[in-house]
This record gives sequence, C-alpha cells and structure tokens, in this order.
Amino acid sequence: MENKKKLIKEADLLSMLGLIFEKWKFIFVVTCCFAIFGLVIALSTVKSYTTEIVVAPEAAGSSFTASGLSSLASFAGVDLGMGEGGDAIYPMLYPDIVSSLPFLCSLFDVRVENIDKTVDTTYYDYLLHYTKKTWLDDVKAMPTKAIGWLVSLFDSASAEPSTSKFNPYMLSRSQMKMVKNLNSAIGIFVDKKTDVVTLSFKDRDPRVAAAMADTIMNRLQQEVTLYRTKKALNDCEYIERMYLEAKDSLEVIQERYADFISHNKNIINEFVIIEKERLEADKELKTTLYAQWAQQLMLAKAKVQEKTPVFVTLKPAAISVLASSMGKAMQIALFIFLGVVFAVAYVLMKDTVRSALHKMMRRSE
Repeated sequence: MENKKKLIKEADLLSMLGLIFEKWKFIFVVTCCFAIFGLVIALSTVKSYTTEIVVAPEAAGSSFTASGLSSLASFAGVDLGMGEGGDAIYPMLYPDIVSSLPFLCSLFDVRVENIDKTVDTTYYDYLLHYTKKTWLDDVKAMPTKAIGWLVSLFDSASAEPSTSKFNPYMLSRSQMKMVKNLNSAIGIFVDKKTDVVTLSFKDRDPRVAAAMADTIMNRLQQEVTLYRTKKALNDCEYIERMYLEAKDSLEVIQERYADFISHNKNIINEFVIIEKERLEADKELKTTLYAQWAQQLMLAKAKVQEKTPVFVTLKPAAISVLASSMGKAMQIALFIFLGVVFAVAYVLMKDTVRSALHKMMRRSE
C-alpha cells in the first residue's frame, strides 16, 4: 500500500511539473507583467531613512539622596513625603505621551534642515512645501480627497480652513492627516524588563529624521522631568518666598535694635530696659525663623534635585547613511517571485476551481 501511495504521489508530482512546463509561456508572460509593475512601483518609490535613539531612564524612587534627605528632614521637623507611592508617569506610558495630540502638534514648530542644506524651515512648512511626492502619494490621497469633496457638496460649513498656518486648536482634515502621518513616522518601544526606551523617526530626508528624533526625545524628557519636579518646584518657590520675607524681617529688626542701642547707650531707666528686652526677643525670634526657613529651603532644593530624573543616552541620534526602506532591486525581485507564484498557482488550480464551480452550479439547479 505504501509503495502504491508513493507511486501515486510521484505521478501527481510529474503531472504537475508537466503542466507547468506545458504552460511556461503563460507563466513567463505573467511574470514579466509583474516584473514591469514592480519596476514602475520601485521607480516611483522614494527612499526613507530612519534614525534611532536608545535611552535608559532612571528608575522612579532610586535617587541617591532619598534616605539622606528623609533623615535630615526628620531632624529638622520637616516631612518631605519621600517614598510614598510611585510616579504616575512611568516608562510604559511614554508611547502614550508621544502619541498624544498636544505633543504631536507641538512638533510642527520644530526647525529642520534637509541633507543638502537648501531648506531651513519649520517641520510643518517642510511637509507642506518641500517633501517629495510621487504619483503613488497622489493615488493614496485620492479617496480622502474624493470623500472631502463629496462632503463639501452637501455641507458648505465643512469647507477646510486655510492650511497656510498650523493652528493646533482648529485642525483641518489635511492637517489631521498630517498629524496621523507624523504619529506613524514615530516609533517608540519600551523594554518591560529594563525600561530602556527605543525611539525612532522615519523620513525621506536623513537629516530631518535625525533632527526630529532628537527633538522628540528631548521634549519627552522635559515632559517627564516637569511632571516629577512640578510639586517640588512649587514647594521650593513657596519656601524661598518665606525665606526672603524672614530675611527682610530679620534685617529690619536688626537695624531697629542697633539704632535703639546706639541712641540709648548711657540711659538707664525702666522703659529703656523693657524696650531693649522686647527688641532682643523679637530679634531672636526673627533669627530663629530665618534659620528654619533657610534650612527648609536647602532641603527643598535638594528635593528638587532628587526628583529630577536622569536619562542615560545609550545610542544618540545620528544621520543615517543607508535607507531603511526596501531597495529597488529587492522590490522588483519580490514582484517577480509573486508573479511566478501567482501564475503557477493559476495553472495548477484552474481546472480544480472550474470543476468545483460547475458542481456547485449543478447542485443549485
């Protein structure tokens, strides 16, 4: 039985090979058509370049001064609240920050320069006026333009505003599409085990890709730093105001005390003694308050430093020399392979599919 099955399989294989050789002209023509189509696509495709940055952020609550500041604060009678809970913004939320609409809209004001140094403008103007476009881009944009045109026929109020300026509070359809394309050009990955952040940016110009990737990473670091230090900075500003008030108040009472002593050196009576004691007590109180606010200001500044995160750049931004998109030769080879597969599959499956359709039609009758 096994020998018979092997013979049947070999016979089927030989018949399939014979059918392929019999239809070699058809397969050749189909493959050539796919190759020509692949050549057109390859010649119409613009190269794209990707810049990648790798950063290792400091773990939340791993500051070098946390325990020291807590003990100093306890000694001074100040509660800094360290170690109570974790940060609401942690590395796994970085992709959500970058993909948020306010963050994306803020990137259109970034100044970029192309690789030839012939263009120096904002990223929005670069996309609007200086980005190379092919007929494929126009074909992809045709459905969106057609839908917008049809909608504008029935609703005159839906006409797009002028796109000469970028207003993040009132985006047109084309500007919203630019925001979506910008979001798709950004790639950000966070390693769950090490919290290492990998950010990439893809553009048709390598210098623009490097500039945008570097700017996005810097602004992401600023957002995280602002969040982690905001409360500490507010507390520090308040304590600094109280410190300056205590300092001014101490200087005033010191001048009054010095002036009183100099005018009452040789005068001895009950009023002078009482006033002197009152001024001395007031001066000691102002001195104590000044010393306490000075100590708290020092601790507040140290807390700001403790809250400021550290980002270690493992791989900085660099202008890419090699394109990240598929090469023209690879695209043509891919279409040739697809042509061969399609033609061979059609030759082998044509009779089977036809017989199956005839059977279905007969059953339906």
